[in-house]
Amino acid sequence: MYNSSLNKSWIDIYLNNKSQIELFFRQRIDNPEDCKDLEQELYIRIHKLDPDKQVEDRRAYLFRIAHNLINDLLRWRQRSHYQNTENDALQEVRDDTYRVDDQVSDRQRLALLREAIDHLSPKSKEVFLLRKVEDIPNREIAERLGISQNMVEKHLRKALGELKKYLSDKEKIQH
Repeated sequence: MYNSSLNKSWIDIYLNNKSQIELFFRQRIDNPEDCKDLEQELYIRIHKLDPDKQVEDRRAYLFRIAHNLINDLLRWRQRSHYQNTENDALQEVRDDTYRVDDQVSDRQRLALLREAIDHLSPKSKEVFLLRKVEDIPNREIAERLGISQNMVEKHLRKALGELKKYLSDKEKIQH
């Protein structure tokens, strides 16, 4: 069976189906900004595909990628909700007995954290500080830096991983 989509580029398939793709995302995701981010991520992914990739139905493949992106977003939302719930519970815990030796220890840890942050790559450092220090939402960070929310999240994961490794390595050295 001959399929004319075999002769079209991935970008052509995307552009010919753009309105259906937008509708596909809007029907499944309630946030219009998330929909735009997903469209952008889909475009980036198909742009990276091998133009000679043998796929029988490129349109169906395009929508499979879109479906997978939605699943990724929903999984991220679940993890993010869990982390926010955990952080809220931690903030409720208060220790009224803040001794001098605790203050010294905290200052040392803070200095070590500053040192670790200084070792991050420039973009990861910028994203980390905007999110964790200035408490700016990922969406706003993405707009400020001209990147997708997915890239913001990738920079955050990278920064957190690097910070964890750096602090762990320093702790091993000190003990």
